[in-house]
Amino acid sequence: MTEANGKNFSAARVSAQFAIRIQADPDAVFALACPKEELKWIDQWQYEMIYSDSGKNENNCIFKEKLSGLFVLNAPEIDTYWHTTLYDKQSRRFHALLIYGNAGTGKFELEIADSDNGASKADWQLTFTALNEQGNLLADADLKTRMTGMLQFLGESAKHYLETGNMLKTG
Repeated sequence: MTEANGKNFSAARVSAQFAIRIQADPDAVFALACPKEELKWIDQWQYEMIYSDSGKNENNCIFKEKLSGLFVLNAPEIDTYWHTTLYDKQSRRFHALLIYGNAGTGKFELEIADSDNGASKADWQLTFTALNEQGNLLADADLKTRMTGMLQFLGESAKHYLETGNMLKTG
């Protein structure tokens, strides 16, 4: 691919996924997919709401946070903007476009399904795509491991919170 300035550029893309079984009602699991609710169950979580009609997650909600830049991209100076593109309570699906500064974009997907004996299955997916050479540098050999680690942390934190009523502490 060629950029507008005539330089050749081939975007790096990295994807990761994680699935977990949580002993909780699927609606209770899905309710956690909200930046405001995440204050209750994600250790060190902070965010800035940019737009929401309800004050919570919904279609076209936009918020930003710093943890993704720090822990996923290993770039603490990069803010991550989240734009909710799908928030469907009935099907328990949440998708968001992530914007990592001017270096890359991401697609975040969470889908919650009924499992056996009142449990739920949570499927988490994250895809990063570089927008320029800076983004390609962020897509280093360890990015997939860090992305999977973030998804696993989210899954384990949600599981711990819903099954014990307490936040899983990181340190």
